[in-house]
Amino acid sequence: MLSLDGNVLCFATTWEHAISTSVLQAPHRSQVLRRWAEALTDGTMDDMGEPDEPPLSVAARRWLDSTRHVSD
Repeated sequence: MLSLDGNVLCFATTWEHAISTSVLQAPHRSQVLRRWAEALTDGTMDDMGEPDEPPLSVAARRWLDSTRHVSD
């Protein structure tokens, strides 16, 4: 999950006997996440999202554009 302002990323996964959660503040500063979001903008994963939500490429571009000035 990405917060509405794009400043906090929360994620979780399950293991055989445990649940792992993490919170990343200032995800826009992560070059790995920015490269991944840039790759999403090509539209190849757009059919993976929910039908009532914008395509992943649009959401990724919006996030990249909104955090461009704060990523340095």
